[in-house]
Amino acid sequence: MDGVFDDWGAAAPLAADPSGDGSSFDFGRIWAADDARFLYLRIEVGPVSSFDENNALVLYLDTDANAATGLAIGGLGAELEWKLGVRNGVYRRGASTATVYHDDIRFRAFPTVTATEFELCFGRDTLPNGTQPLFFGPTVRFFLRDTAAGGDQIPNAPQVLSYTMDQGAAPTTTALGFAREEATDLRVATHNVLGDGLWGGAEQPRFRRLYQAAAPDIFALQEIYDHTPAQTQALIQTWLPGTWYSADVNDCQTISRYPIEASWAIDNNLASLLDTTVPLGRKLLLVNAHLPCCANEAQRQQEIDRILRFLRDAMHEPGGVLDVPAGTVIAVTGDLNLVGEGKQLTSLITGDVVDESTYGADFAPDWDGTAMTDLISRQTEKRTSYTWRSDASSFWPGRLDFLIYADSVLETGNHFLVFTEEMSAAALTANGLQLNDSDASDHLLQVRDLRPRGAVEAPTPDAGSLEFRVLPNPLVSSARLMLSAPVRGQVELELFDVRGRRVLVETRELLEATSEIALELGSTAERQPGVYWLRVTSSAGAVGAAAKRTAGTVAVTLLPQR
Repeated sequence: MDGVFDDWGAAAPLAADPSGDGSSFDFGRIWAADDARFLYLRIEVGPVSSFDENNALVLYLDTDANAATGLAIGGLGAELEWKLGVRNGVYRRGASTATVYHDDIRFRAFPTVTATEFELCFGRDTLPNGTQPLFFGPTVRFFLRDTAAGGDQIPNAPQVLSYTMDQGAAPTTTALGFAREEATDLRVATHNVLGDGLWGGAEQPRFRRLYQAAAPDIFALQEIYDHTPAQTQALIQTWLPGTWYSADVNDCQTISRYPIEASWAIDNNLASLLDTTVPLGRKLLLVNAHLPCCANEAQRQQEIDRILRFLRDAMHEPGGVLDVPAGTVIAVTGDLNLVGEGKQLTSLITGDVVDESTYGADFAPDWDGTAMTDLISRQTEKRTSYTWRSDASSFWPGRLDFLIYADSVLETGNHFLVFTEEMSAAALTANGLQLNDSDASDHLLQVRDLRPRGAVEAPTPDAGSLEFRVLPNPLVSSARLMLSAPVRGQVELELFDVRGRRVLVETRELLEATSEIALELGSTAERQPGVYWLRVTSSAGAVGAAAKRTAGTVAVTLLPQR
């Protein structure tokens, strides 16, 4: 349950609805699966839509497969009439009815933002009215209807769908441990601590146990309003001894075992440059963000645009607020409050600046010319990825907290969400946790282990741009740089070590559109073996006639001499 559908491959659709027969929603296909705890559904809804508000969708579930009981509608006797757009429903059994909410039936749906496809689930062992079960047997009959004027239905009337559970449709869930896969992995945690909860009398021991169990190297914390970063740093240090560093903007605080060299405010969000050269071989530019909540779509997109402008400036525009060497680790994490337009998440991942007139052009936010990666984690013992939950809210649990990173220079190890209420007694004991520790906040602690990626391929260029390869790679001291350009011009070659220092710069002329340049990195007697970053900057057109443009960056490995 994460809003990604590649794990549905083994399930065949139950039905496919004709296109063009709906006024707002235009349903496509629908699937079903189950495990011991949940009935799962996957639904194609047509146009980009919201699932949790501003719709008239109703899912009718006949949970005893008996048309004579429940609400008589469309050939069903529906025990549950679940109204997605208002986030509640009606449970009927015999002569009694009860209004039910997501926590009564353990309802979940993903993604949390607008989309064209959703997956959802219902708890199989729930008692919606407190005494009687939601499901009375393995067979359930159902249909989904858009009750707005001219609305679509799947399957079309008078058909209904029938699904029998306990057929082994869902894969088993393997429990995740807390240990790092490699001792050298850098562990980053993000946590919205709910209004200075770290200092709450009842909550503080829960935070302490959570943080000691996870033992992160870097904390990205949100909702600290009344305590300074020095106070937070001192508190963390009593729980996890050692040297710590801190920075803050508004309610965002970053607490790190690695030096924080500088920090910047991006609206109410915190960008910090951390010296992580020991674990990652390069520095980390980390944006700790707490974007505006709820229906504040315009301000949330504006802050995303400003974050993108900051990253573009740091990566690709020399002389601005910050210049970072090619290969610097780029990551955005925190409570991003992405609960509305799905295009906001896409914007942040792909570098799609919406207000280009104010914040500049789109750009590829990863060093290899591609989008960044949205790392989706799941709870350690449950197949779900929500990061926020409040049973007192009408909104069902959702994924509000993120780690988005440049995967050309970084790969992940172990990563997970800590929800103690769903952990086994043995796992709680092994990690020094108690059953209700996650109640310290309405957001779950997220833990991600990071490590440097090996060689990075040169980017696939746009039509008309310069393309290059390094052969061989790895190399001992020299190689060939194979270049292909639409016209002749100049190229600048820059070599950076893992600390971001430029150790070589050369300018070469391309006398032919396709050229081969001898690349001399020097022997290992001159510089240490290891990974270096080669940045190629081109001037298209006649020599010296055009402004410089970075064509791309590639990792090259210098081998020891034999």
